[in-house]
Amino acid sequence: MPPDGAPGKKNALQITSSSKSPSPTNHEIIRQRHGQGPLYSISEAFFRFTIQWVAVALMPMIHLQPDCLFVENRFVADMGITIDDDGIVQHIGTVPDEHTRVVKLAGQALMPGFVNSHSHVFQRLLRGRVEAATPQASFWSWRKHMYALVDSLTPERLGLIARYTFMEMVWSGYTTVREFHYVHHNADGTPYDDPHEMVYRLIAAANEAQINLHLLRVAYPNAEESTQRRFSDPDIEQAIAITDDLRNRVSIPVGIAPHSIRAVSPDGFRRCLEWANHVGAECHAHIAEQPKEVAWAQETYGARPLQLIADTAPLSTAFTAVHATHLNEAEIQRAGSIGIHVCFCPTTEANLGDGVPRTHDILTAGAQLAIGSDSQTEIDPFAELRLLEYNERNRLGRRRVLDPGALLEASTESLDIGKPARLVTIEQGHPSVAGASVSELPSALVMSGQRGCISGVYRGATNIRRHPPASLMQEIIAPSD
Repeated sequence: MPPDGAPGKKNALQITSSSKSPSPTNHEIIRQRHGQGPLYSISEAFFRFTIQWVAVALMPMIHLQPDCLFVENRFVADMGITIDDDGIVQHIGTVPDEHTRVVKLAGQALMPGFVNSHSHVFQRLLRGRVEAATPQASFWSWRKHMYALVDSLTPERLGLIARYTFMEMVWSGYTTVREFHYVHHNADGTPYDDPHEMVYRLIAAANEAQINLHLLRVAYPNAEESTQRRFSDPDIEQAIAITDDLRNRVSIPVGIAPHSIRAVSPDGFRRCLEWANHVGAECHAHIAEQPKEVAWAQETYGARPLQLIADTAPLSTAFTAVHATHLNEAEIQRAGSIGIHVCFCPTTEANLGDGVPRTHDILTAGAQLAIGSDSQTEIDPFAELRLLEYNERNRLGRRRVLDPGALLEASTESLDIGKPARLVTIEQGHPSVAGASVSELPSALVMSGQRGCISGVYRGATNIRRHPPASLMQEIIAPSD
């Protein structure tokens, strides 16, 4: 199969070397003009060619040279990235020296891969199954279907779903995923022999898909329904202890995720954030996704969710509020003054009828943007960004609210020397973006880009993009589904 994963389609890669063969000396030219033949015998010439070929093949650096490169909110022509054998960025710009192998990406734009900051990987299996028009369908009726899926999960089945979904994420341009993981235990709530059994399945699936996985282990001590026993540890201290143990056992980044204000008390939030700040881990939580959640917090604690948490816990830039759909002005200003991250999941929020967040206001106040595929109803970073903008246009009644270049910059990997190269190539001739100039390309990608315009997903200098196999999905689907 060609590198771009499309059967029968050639990738527009041309490998060259910046090392040039030595020019003939004056003595060689004179000998050839007088019919004396080349200076070297055939065997000597072959030996010299072989040495040069081996030297190129063993070059430790590869320079990816696209038509243009995304840096600092915009695409810039005639810039590329030099990557070493370990997949680390060593240079950004033109070819650094003659000891670098050049890979020309003709007709391609190169940009950092997308970061999926909120995922429930198993919910991919709900796609298309809960969409028939039904009176009074809501988030809460959808949740019943989701809980039924939770009840069916085994470690083996979760591993298969994760393999497929992570592969679809990579195919769609995501190179990092933060998995908000809460299915910890057996269906009756008893722990597996190894309490991290489900996490190990996720790690194995991510390794096979070659996506960079960050694991956010959910704390959910306030279980009120039978299905929630799979999410719940006995108390917040044990949830933190198990998370800390996991962090010391695996090589991936591990953070903690107090699920929501309904599942974790304000004091539980405080303990989770104290632990995260102490060990330098991330802390994520669902915040104000549904009006019912806001009303419950006001009735139970006398305050709105984010206000309550900010008054109780040591919030910092390491905290991510997921959704933040129903924040009031005071909460928006509080979030911005601290500089927390806010992870919007527009396709899921639209699918569930959650409502529309005040995205422009939240970002203007100083919060930092992230996006997530959440329920996997659609796995497409361009769709997430486009819906963010369209939601704001409809909410405010005007056009061009959010800057396309800034949206791309905020939702993609850091492109820095010394960091891993996780990259995406864009086919500039793809119908969804064809005709856009280099300066117009960010706008074209956000407003009309499709997954099909992605021609490659690179881990280091290797294109890892491939379709998830249909046979794997057939293996996942149980006869009773």
